[in-house]
Amino acid sequence: MKALVIGGGIIGSSVAWRLASDGVQVCVFERGRLGLEASWAAAGLISPQAEAHEPGVFFDLALAGKKCFDAIVERLTAESGVDPEYDRHGVLCVAFDDAARAELQSRARWQRAAGGDVEELSPRQAFKLAPVLSEKIIFALHMPDNRRVENRKLTLAYINAATYAGADFREGARVDSITTTAGRATGLRLADGSLETGDVIINAAGSWAGDIRGLEDDRIRFYPVRGQILSFDARPGLVVPSLFSGGGILVPRRDGRLLAGSVFEDAGFNKSVTLDGMERILRAVRAMVPSIASIPFREAWAGLRPATDDLLPVLGPSPTVAGVLYAAGHYRSGILLSALTGEVIADLVKGRMPAIDLAPFSPARFRDGAAHRIKPADMI
Repeated sequence: MKALVIGGGIIGSSVAWRLASDGVQVCVFERGRLGLEASWAAAGLISPQAEAHEPGVFFDLALAGKKCFDAIVERLTAESGVDPEYDRHGVLCVAFDDAARAELQSRARWQRAAGGDVEELSPRQAFKLAPVLSEKIIFALHMPDNRRVENRKLTLAYINAATYAGADFREGARVDSITTTAGRATGLRLADGSLETGDVIINAAGSWAGDIRGLEDDRIRFYPVRGQILSFDARPGLVVPSLFSGGGILVPRRDGRLLAGSVFEDAGFNKSVTLDGMERILRAVRAMVPSIASIPFREAWAGLRPATDDLLPVLGPSPTVAGVLYAAGHYRSGILLSALTGEVIADLVKGRMPAIDLAPFSPARFRDGAAHRIKPADMI
């Protein structure tokens, strides 16, 4: 069997690794450079409890995503030769006012009911975990099982492991359309006019997943949501847990860098860093960690989160073209869901039953009216 994967980001690379490990011939087509879009620009959180704001299918998916990642990270590190820096220092969510405290207390209740490990902390208890926190906080939630990775190294790990397993990666190979015979996909037509034949197509093209001609009848709208991140050069260990507030996040790296983000902007495919975005991020992280004002600024960047109308991923077979599978629309959780997505797609290709219920994430939901458009709450 030969699989053609559209997109060489973290999702396409994870899919390629799992398929190649299963003995499938794999060719990955990346329109630009491998792993240099959303995968490169992320903060690297493996944090289902911090990502989900309510119980339901996404929270269940996120928990399954972390469980799957925990199960493969040692193997991935060994097979790739790359340490993705899977740090086990948890997440602290902090509140500065009564409304934010009530929201965090509500989150603690439903997460405990759903099986999540969460601790409610006084300011004094929070300061023991993160002495740099502002003295203005009045409450905190500690999520000790939530983690983080160095997402750029993780993406490289998937690429390396897939390559060593036999996958072929092609950069600068933009896919124009899917070729079909009698309603079944038979290959890909590239922008240069060349044709690549295969038995199964996996659309993992991120924000560009909707640009592939031949899938218009699936009626799935993929669109980019811009996020901006600022990076600071601190000493290693200054901040230990990842920090969340209602306005921003602060994620430490092993080398001391602090990644501060993030805004959600409807800016099309524009990856510019803006003064407005930087100001919003700085205001939020300075409220959490006042001393960041004296930490040297390193750099800033922006990336495009691949979203769908209901902000849920699209996983599974195309409802209109046989032989096409979607692995796209992961929005802000592509890092967290990378291992699980690779496993699910490999299961579908090899005829195995996936470990999770894919019905809420079916591509068919956009044709049958089950998907409802949701606007990110803090989109500007």
